[in-house]
Amino acid sequence: MAIDVLFYLGIALLITHELDAIHRHEWRMFPLINRLKEDAAYQTFVVLHIPLFMLVLWFAGHPSQTARFWFQVTMDIFFMVHLGLHLLLRGHGQNEFGNALSKTILVSTALVGGVHLPLIVLQ
Repeated sequence: MAIDVLFYLGIALLITHELDAIHRHEWRMFPLINRLKEDAAYQTFVVLHIPLFMLVLWFAGHPSQTARFWFQVTMDIFFMVHLGLHLLLRGHGQNEFGNALSKTILVSTALVGGVHLPLIVLQ
């Protein structure tokens, strides 16, 4: 179904952003993690994504239609809020997301959430 493809595009964009976040040293902007030594901060940032991605994958394929629906609604909202957080942090001294590719991924993720959310709610 096209609405599912749209949602999975949002997930793919988010995961791609997280790959970019490693390249862009995003942990340097996170409170607490940014106080660790560089290698420890990098490792912590990466390892914390394991349970996050596990939950995303688990809920994306959850057998309960209700659980999948609320997960998708939550993720769509997160896609948009996430862009807002990056916009708020654009002046942060450690922000390395100023290039066109990073911006395109972030904005595209939020757009997918903004399009998918009303579609799934009105379905």
